[in-house]
Amino acid sequence: MLYQLNRLNNLYENWLIQFSKLSISKLIILTVVVEITVTLIFSHLLFPNHSAGPSFENKIEEFFTAVVFAPLIETLIFQYAFISYILGKWSNAYLVSCFVTASLFGLSHFYSPEYVFKTFISGLLFGTLYLVIVKKNRNAFIVVAIAHSLYNFIGFCIRNLL
Repeated sequence: MLYQLNRLNNLYENWLIQFSKLSISKLIILTVVVEITVTLIFSHLLFPNHSAGPSFENKIEEFFTAVVFAPLIETLIFQYAFISYILGKWSNAYLVSCFVTASLFGLSHFYSPEYVFKTFISGLLFGTLYLVIVKKNRNAFIVVAIAHSLYNFIGFCIRNLL
């Protein structure tokens, strides 16, 4: 079992290295497009009657919470702090760090089991983006916060402006 986990981690690390060859702007766009695709699959195919999620008093509160503060705080906690901590203890535990932080990210969004599962997938995407940017020796915190904020901004626009 440990051999299989190590092998999967090596495959994942190779995948991170391959993606690190892309520009940061392409990585952000790719992450946001995959996030939107996953959201559409969850919203329209898997759970079409699901409507749980955060609620806000008004659009200004929603904008600042979802688009500004949440991406910064969640990136700081779930990607920067937890991934850095895990990799500080086990330097090559890329896959484990991503799964642990994605699990915690999902559980922190407990509006419903479906929402936890969807945000777990989001956590995998943001965690992977974080690790790819780390492989590029760039500021992964800023890049992930921008991607997360952009995704939330698109959702905000769809919910409130269209």
